[in-house]
Amino acid sequence: MHFIEMEQFIEQEVTDAVSRHFPLDWKEDWITHDMLIRLRSRFRHVALFGLRIPIHLDWEIYKLHGTREKYFGDIGVLLRYRMPTGNVIEGAGFLEAKVRGRNSTNFPHVRPDQITRILSRTPQTRLVLYDYNPVAVLDDFDYSRHHFHRPPYALVTHAPVLPLQLASAVGQYDDTLYRFCTSFSRQFTRRYFHLHDLDFSKQAIASVKGFPSELGSPNVVMVVRVAPQEQELPERVPLNDNTYGSIDDNG
Repeated sequence: MHFIEMEQFIEQEVTDAVSRHFPLDWKEDWITHDMLIRLRSRFRHVALFGLRIPIHLDWEIYKLHGTREKYFGDIGVLLRYRMPTGNVIEGAGFLEAKVRGRNSTNFPHVRPDQITRILSRTPQTRLVLYDYNPVAVLDDFDYSRHHFHRPPYALVTHAPVLPLQLASAVGQYDDTLYRFCTSFSRQFTRRYFHLHDLDFSKQAIASVKGFPSELGSPNVVMVVRVAPQEQELPERVPLNDNTYGSIDDNG
């Protein structure tokens, strides 16, 4: 699969999940749960080309048991990346999701105290803004290079993403943040899959694995193992099964 094709598929799954939950079930956790099940079902095992180094990846998703950490982000990413040398690099990513208010330009569930605490623990956190309307974002694709694409058109997403630090600096949690956003799909294909926007500290990695840490643990964890196509994927590293279980086992 070409990585741009993967981006299109991811955005379709995001659109379907958001559309399904608006307006009656308009809650971050429900949208996230639905969206991640869709992504895991479609992309559990994928080989990607069109990148500088073709890769293959394995994508698993786990859900927190019991009560979630009040002040921690919604989605954690544990990325294990095998370098061409054979060495494995491990990093943690964090995404905090908020829904746009009905008939409003604001994101009313943003709490400044929560944002401050999250940033003090892991400044690499990204903010995901679920919107029932399509949002034009910064991504620009050269469709002329890829025969399976239609002519160029404005890229939109229902889950724009930006650095939480940037959103906090702006200090205005409404649709004015969209000018700084990229798409949810690009955050993975162009950033996480290339080891960008990750926290490589032992504390951050322990938190997404579900082990005791000052960071707490996110509500959902996406485990992504990546390797060049000619190499074996990194070994599976089990999460703490007292903290996390397969998302399929949690409904």
